[in-house]
Amino acid sequence: MTPSIDTLARVDDPAPPSATPFWVGISGMLAGLATLWLVRDSAALGGAARSAVACLAIIATVGAYELFVARVYLRPSAGLANRALRSFSIARVAMRLAALACVYAGIGALYWLLPEYHGAFYSPFWSLIATLAPCVTMAAPFYFAWMDTHQREINDAYLVLARLLFRGERPSNWRPLREMLAGWMVKAFFLPLMVVYLSTTATQLEASLRDALAAPFSLATFRFMYDLSFAMDLMFGTVGYVCTLRILDSHVRSTEPTTLGWLVALVCYQPFWSLISSQYIRYEGSMFWDSWLISMPLLRIIWGTAIVALLLCYACATLSFGLRFSNLTNRGIVTSGPYRFTKHPAYIAKNLSYWMVSVPFIEPLGWRVALMHCAALAAVNMLYFLRAKTEERHLMNDPDYRAYAQWIARNGLFAKMVRALRHKRNAKAEASASSRLHWDE
Repeated sequence: MTPSIDTLARVDDPAPPSATPFWVGISGMLAGLATLWLVRDSAALGGAARSAVACLAIIATVGAYELFVARVYLRPSAGLANRALRSFSIARVAMRLAALACVYAGIGALYWLLPEYHGAFYSPFWSLIATLAPCVTMAAPFYFAWMDTHQREINDAYLVLARLLFRGERPSNWRPLREMLAGWMVKAFFLPLMVVYLSTTATQLEASLRDALAAPFSLATFRFMYDLSFAMDLMFGTVGYVCTLRILDSHVRSTEPTTLGWLVALVCYQPFWSLISSQYIRYEGSMFWDSWLISMPLLRIIWGTAIVALLLCYACATLSFGLRFSNLTNRGIVTSGPYRFTKHPAYIAKNLSYWMVSVPFIEPLGWRVALMHCAALAAVNMLYFLRAKTEERHLMNDPDYRAYAQWIARNGLFAKMVRALRHKRNAKAEASASSRLHWDE
């Protein structure tokens, strides 16, 4: 049978190149998990320290590929040259360092002013900051010195900010400065959360692993896989917010430009989510999937396996970014891993898992309460739908994303499902027409 022109076109339609290959993220994940395993019994390291060491292993693994194999600093998007373009200027470096210090001071002032950051909840983050601060202080001058000679655009956002603050020079173009400050605000909000969640999850992962080894093929195994999926996600989330560096081509290209985009993203995280979920969008009832299916062990295993598969898909979507994961920003377009099948694999997998874990449609208190919980979860799904749409609208400004979106429209999972249904319908129509013709004859 000769393949059709349409089939040949799809075969010769490779996905656009990805900012990071999926196998690189997998390698980083294996390095991070192996490190967590090696330091699991270290009495000198707490949950925060163990997770930080695991993140360093990921950065070393993925960063080595980016710098020495892919040489991402030579990509046009990095804006760097292979050789020095100009002589080194102590004045320019000092101004950039002063601008960076002002950014840190502003973020520190916000942390000090907001009571949210005064509690013990953020202790792992403050511990990490205390560890990183000396390293950043020593490395920043050398980094800015190298950037000063290799960066194609000499008047970067840090230099523009320094001239504005110390000389009163208003920039002719405010956009780079706005993007830089917005990127720092994204990092200032999300990095503390990622560090705290990862510290907690790393400790839970060790406990659930012990339980799973003691009772394999039980609910303990599910809990371990559940914790493992979120540990993978949080490790790469933490790494992504730390590694916003132009030399790794993981810098912020642009930030979400709309208020709606920021609102629907921030409301899904603490401290906003606890208020919204407890007062307005409460979808969890008195019944969860494991207790609902306790009398049906086979279905319970199948249901739990499906949940784990969704959570692993969600985690794999995050590690597909390598060092580039971040909410509300564009730091390079990823087309590998789960993103070869759909533009929003993480959101789809996460929202489906919400339904399967909380089973809001099963409620001992009656169908009215169940309907209320289903409506609340549908509202959560709508939040993620809005997040997906605002992200798409933002990323469509990038020609690489437009090419990717067009490729997904032709080759994505849903496009293939539509083609398969259309082919089945056409085949049925042809068979019906052939049958009628044979009957007429």
